[in-house]
Amino acid sequence: MMTVPDQEESVRPLSNDGGAVLVDVEHPPSVTKLLSGDEAVLMAIRPSLWYVGLWSLGSLFFIVGLVFALAWASRFPWATWTEFQAFGLGFLLAGIRLAWQFLDWANRLYVLTDRRVIRRRGVFQVDIFEARLEHIQQSSVLQMVRERIFGLGSIAFATAASAPLFAAWECVQDPIAVQKAVSEAVDRYGRGSGSV
Repeated sequence: MMTVPDQEESVRPLSNDGGAVLVDVEHPPSVTKLLSGDEAVLMAIRPSLWYVGLWSLGSLFFIVGLVFALAWASRFPWATWTEFQAFGLGFLLAGIRLAWQFLDWANRLYVLTDRRVIRRRGVFQVDIFEARLEHIQQSSVLQMVRERIFGLGSIAFATAASAPLFAAWECVQDPIAVQKAVSEAVDRYGRGSGSV
């Protein structure tokens, strides 16, 4: 049996050979809105909370550089700001950047059903991507250095009619187990006897 830590799923066997996929026992209304008919949810997860910090790193480094440049420039007579104001601006910008990334995290949802893979994202404009299991030809685990350090990774999907990778579940905990669950669902419901 496999589990994904910190994602509050249980495990239900899918086949006689002991294979299993993650099952969200009680999924929130945000998941229910994505379903159609008698579609069963096999997995519903969000990115790891590390997504907020890790995906903000580039912006935060830029903000730090800008703040130190402004603080250094505040020593010149033509500067109309103080070093304290420069650091205050830095804290404000960093707070706004992290708050935006948190909103992005809170609005991301990755769902695996017995028919589809779904990715929902977007703060102001919601973007919902879905692909039927029978159309998924490949799922891959991608791990950037910043993800590998924390045991995270992204799951990318490809179909026969698409470019090699057309969608991804970014920054998920235990990506190997998640990818295995997706593969088992594709085999069982997309290509197997359970195919619709």
